[in-house]
Amino acid sequence: MIGSRPTAASGAAAGAAAPGPMPAGAPMPHFALPVDAECKACRLDLCSFARPHMRAFHVSWAAFFVTFATTFAPAALLPVLRDSLELTATDIANGGIASVCGAIGSRLVMGTFTDMFGPRAGAATMLLATAPFAFGMALVHDAAGYVAMRCMVGLGLSMFVVNQAWTTCMFNVKLVGRANALSAGWGNTGAGFARALPPDVAWRIALFVPGALQLLVGVLVLAASDDSPLGSFPQLSRDRSHFRRTNPVSSWRGVLLNYRAYVLGLSYALCFGVELTTHNVIALYLFNHFGLSLTASGFLAGGLGLMNVASRFLGGAASDMAAGLRGMRGRLWVLQLVLLLEGVFCLLVGVVHDSLPATVGILIVFSFCCQMGCGAVFGIVPFVSKRSTGTVTGIVSAAGSLGSAVSQAAFFSHFDFTFYKGFYWMGTCVLCLSASTSLLYWPMWGGMFCAKQPGMSEERYYINEYSSGERAAGLHLPALAFAHEARSERDAARRCGAAGDATPGTWRQRGCGRAASASLLLVAPPAPCSGVSVGCHSHPLH
Repeated sequence: MIGSRPTAASGAAAGAAAPGPMPAGAPMPHFALPVDAECKACRLDLCSFARPHMRAFHVSWAAFFVTFATTFAPAALLPVLRDSLELTATDIANGGIASVCGAIGSRLVMGTFTDMFGPRAGAATMLLATAPFAFGMALVHDAAGYVAMRCMVGLGLSMFVVNQAWTTCMFNVKLVGRANALSAGWGNTGAGFARALPPDVAWRIALFVPGALQLLVGVLVLAASDDSPLGSFPQLSRDRSHFRRTNPVSSWRGVLLNYRAYVLGLSYALCFGVELTTHNVIALYLFNHFGLSLTASGFLAGGLGLMNVASRFLGGAASDMAAGLRGMRGRLWVLQLVLLLEGVFCLLVGVVHDSLPATVGILIVFSFCCQMGCGAVFGIVPFVSKRSTGTVTGIVSAAGSLGSAVSQAAFFSHFDFTFYKGFYWMGTCVLCLSASTSLLYWPMWGGMFCAKQPGMSEERYYINEYSSGERAAGLHLPALAFAHEARSERDAARRCGAAGDATPGTWRQRGCGRAASASLLLVAPPAPCSGVSVGCHSHPLH
């Protein structure tokens, strides 16, 4: 292990934790990576497994990987399952819809659960609770059991909420797009792993593999990871009497009144929802329409999922790079462009249905744009709300699952469309609905076509989520630290030194919180974020 684990909680707590005054003489934590004012890492070192930042990164994507593999393993083996269980086309469609419908409610719940109890508890609960259903999938004997088990294993897709909330609370805002996208992209390759399950092996044996992996990773999450840069929620509760969990009622009230969560949810439905639908139908489409062998269709379908290793990361990286040039407005334009390209290539999949090479080539570009769009969406999500990061993530990701259920029902099930016509009309809908991105607006940053609101600051926006009583209790202090870091979302010309903006050093003078806690935010000043480092080298502790 390169770095040492934090030995005591200090600085600003991550996620939903609200800090109060530090005990006199409390030692400062040490980290293997440079950190900012929130103790979030300013660099991704992919070859490091040091606690807390990189350990959480690797554990979170591994957990998402196995739940994604469990959900889509039955879809990968559909040609075999269809004959063994005597499934009709309606049964197959209902199973695909059930697999994502189960995730809609669980993602909403998991967002608030993560805010209250931490990502470790959320990940372990989801992995260990859904593992029995993964084994049950291997024991079904009829269509009803198939649909029911696909719904239950689909609950595991809520692991994505934990994944994104975990990396958001571990990495600085300048690279949160890349961190979120890379973690989710690697996790999404679980669908490609599922496609690699050998169809010539007994399918019941093959379906036991993801369930066993869920148990293994669930134990790893509990034994070897942390909720935040300052430690795990149970540890913070014991060591810090001033640690407070978020109030779920207040959390939901603030998010439900924030329209940005709904617009981003629609955007995510247009990319992730469409991607999930494609995972559910593409192997069968290639098998039936083009007469490919079971192995060849599974290989091509699996390849689309494995592209997440790079494509989703590129979406997050493009979002971060655009933010470096134009702030939040740059992120919004990247998302708009990617959604437009996705819609065009999805439509073209239906146009070139007479040519297998053209279909495969366009499918690759279409899937690449879908996955880039997912990364671009979650480059924006962390800025909707600091107080309720998990809840916003849950709403947006649940909308993605809902989008999959709706698109599969509308274009591949309940209407009399051939598969290629389904792709055509699905792409048309993406093109039309992508215009909703232009509705996104932050008063301190502006929108795609609108300027910022004069006199509005990041501090004011994020503190408005707390009541006067909560501010007096110091619950807003993590939002102050986040607001200071979020200045990077301004246009480049107005990022530093703007008159009237609060800084960590002025919070105390302005009475924005408890003096002891505010002053501690100055101990680790923001470090320059250098992006991704793949070199296997040690970093000095500081």
